Amino acid sequence: KRIKSSFFFYFKMKGSIYARESENDTNKAPPIELQVKRGLKWLQENGYELFKAYQDNGFSGGDWRRADFNQLIKDAKRHQFVIVWTWNQDRLARDTEQFLKFYRELKESYVKVYSDTEGWIDMETAGGRIKHTALAMASEAFRLITSEKVKKVYQQKRKEALNKGLQHFWGRKPIKLPLEQIKALKQTGLGYRAIAKELSKENIKVSYMTIRNVLKNTH
Repeated sequence: KRIKSSFFFYFKMKGSIYARESENDTNKAPPIELQVKRGLKWLQENGYELFKAYQDNGFSGGDWRRADFNQLIKDAKRHQFVIVWTWNQDRLARDTEQFLKFYRELKESYVKVYSDTEGWIDMETAGGRIKHTALAMASEAFRLITSEKVKKVYQQKRKEALNKGLQHFWGRKPIKLPLEQIKALKQTGLGYRAIAKELSKENIKVSYMTIRNVLKNTH
């Protein structure tokens, strides 16, 4: 009994940290290293020993494929810790379904969740369920609106680049396309795919869709 009690006490005092940062929402939380620093301070002040700081840097809160997020859930099911600290609920998930699934799985593993800005995340009361579900829904709506805005900006930049004879890639500098060469190849009767194949022989990587759009915008 004494051994079992000591074993339970050792793991009872283990806590973990979940920190996340993406390019589009850095205004929602401090940089990831500061989140971890604050989380470690909170755990120490409240008598918990750090098991692990889970960090997903550069990931959206709506991404279900976050490596550390999924590892946290696996470790919770293995009863490696009893509490998760995070900066705010938004760090955990910006998708309502994902947040509810996360909370349910941690609850079944007897793991509590603490938000530095919102306090204990408890959905056992009507007020708590309404509050945190509403926060999850608002976060998801904000993510979707932001995503739409980013897509519109990208489409506009892509269109402007094509008008200048450039190939625009998401997150990369536009590449200058050989407009005259493309036009000349088109005049020989080649299709878009054939033109792309010819250009690839010269290490010019361009999709047939881009060639089509370039020719369409330069007519």
